[in-house]
Amino acid sequence: RQADGRKVLRSSIREFLCSEAMFHLGIPTTRAGTCVTSDSKVIRDIFYDGNPKSERCTVVLRIASTFIRFGSFEIFKPTDEYTGRKGPSVNRNDIRIQMLDYVISTFYPEIQEAYSDNRNNFFFVYITPTIPARLVAEWQCVGFCHGVLNTDNMSIVGLTIDYGPFGFMDRYDPEHICNGSDNTGRYAYNKQPEICKWNLGKLAEALVPELPLEISELILEEEYDAEFEKHYLWKMRRKLGLIQLELEEDSKLVSELLETMHLTGGDFTNIFYLLSSFSVDSDPSELEDFLDKLTSQCASVEELKVAFKPQMDPR
Repeated sequence: RQADGRKVLRSSIREFLCSEAMFHLGIPTTRAGTCVTSDSKVIRDIFYDGNPKSERCTVVLRIASTFIRFGSFEIFKPTDEYTGRKGPSVNRNDIRIQMLDYVISTFYPEIQEAYSDNRNNFFFVYITPTIPARLVAEWQCVGFCHGVLNTDNMSIVGLTIDYGPFGFMDRYDPEHICNGSDNTGRYAYNKQPEICKWNLGKLAEALVPELPLEISELILEEEYDAEFEKHYLWKMRRKLGLIQLELEEDSKLVSELLETMHLTGGDFTNIFYLLSSFSVDSDPSELEDFLDKLTSQCASVEELKVAFKPQMDPR
């Protein structure tokens, strides 16, 4: 793509539709305001098959309360001992203090008011579970894969940003990769919770000395995993209609359902959609018809052979 920074019409429409879908699914996200197409054209290999075509350039106007990201704080990064690289504002703690003051007072005023003496600690306590842990739990529950979850694509106010090589899973596959250039599977569907936690660790490093690392790392270990599991199970219970009674074995039920969907190649979205149409008061004679509908959303033996084909390089 020659790194020309241009976006084309098809990917812009896709981005516009997805962010609006996410908003109406109740998932925190930036919104799409307008989609403007120009007469300028670029060459793109749409299917990466050696057949490039000319396409129109397009701009999506994206709306959010702020576009400050975790990566915004990495401008203070000290010199890396291996690469020699450093942030453009290294040693400028005055700017770091300004950024923290702005973010907390503007977007988290309740923390500013309630914890003025220990504000930075409580800021990290608050954002660790509420921003990445709950957001990624929401993604996992609708089968959304972001595709490029680096620190620059994590919003400081917990919105879904950067709709680049995203994708929603069809056939359930915990190792699904939506980004064609993600050769190692770093941003695979089942890695998203882990990578968001890693990004939080990088944010913690970027906040030193305003927040000592030993404090932020302890907060991260105590809060993140517990909050993710809690919110994920809360959401999954509602997807399954388990709203009147919460049992300890609900987590095992969800795991076994997903394992069954994986082994049968079940469609993630359609299976849940069909389950929502099943009535516990229905006639037992209707069960067979319902099961037929469920199995119609599973893959054929031939499709499963392809899906489970070993991915290791033949060499």
